[in-house]
Amino acid sequence: TAVQIEVASIISQAASMEGSAASSSSAAKPDGAKRPESFLLLFNVGKKQNFGTLLRSACAFGVSEVVVVGAKKIATFGNQGTSAHANMRYYDSLEEAKTELAARGARICGIEIDDSAVPVTSHPFTGPTAFMLGNEGIGMSPQQKAVCDFFVYIPQHTGATASLNVAIAGSIVLHHFATWAAMPEHPRLGEKYVVEPVRNSLEKFQNPTEAEREEMERKRAERAAKRKKEPDEGDEDCDLDEAEA
Repeated sequence: TAVQIEVASIISQAASMEGSAASSSSAAKPDGAKRPESFLLLFNVGKKQNFGTLLRSACAFGVSEVVVVGAKKIATFGNQGTSAHANMRYYDSLEEAKTELAARGARICGIEIDDSAVPVTSHPFTGPTAFMLGNEGIGMSPQQKAVCDFFVYIPQHTGATASLNVAIAGSIVLHHFATWAAMPEHPRLGEKYVVEPVRNSLEKFQNPTEAEREEMERKRAERAAKRKKEPDEGDEDCDLDEAEA
């Protein structure tokens, strides 16, 4: 039928596009002078179990930092203890996050089945990259798409589902980046990978990473603002009491 012919044509075009992109990606391998960093940018993901799974995959696949936009903390259900290994950084807006990431040489890659997206199997990476996913139900918002520098999608091979779960899609893409960046495989012991000890609170306080230092400063500023606000609110209460008297 005409519909079947059209579907076959689309599949053929996608395969051709993937093949040509893959053939050109070999020249885009990192030069090895400095291994490119990856970042996970979390915004607009709705289900808490997806946060935990994404954190676990981010830690497994060498993500340098998890960038959280528009929230002071996130649910980590399902992370299997890996959240303690994750470097977290918080921003109020996507624009602020993009500016900071750009200053570190990172482009933002949207993981989305967009018209301009290329197959992730082609490894269209050029250096440090921050990966952002859309919402489980509606995908990426216009605001999210506006800050993306490019898009990738994951080729599917049947028509059984319209898309993948957010956490699964993110995990696949992060693994592709780690492979492209030639990240060394971590040591294994028996049937598991060796788990590094978690730095305790004292170690983080005495020798914080850049992200940990910024988080401590952010919390100090919040506490200072709260202390400043509380006396002001008390003064307002007193003024109201005097007025009523």
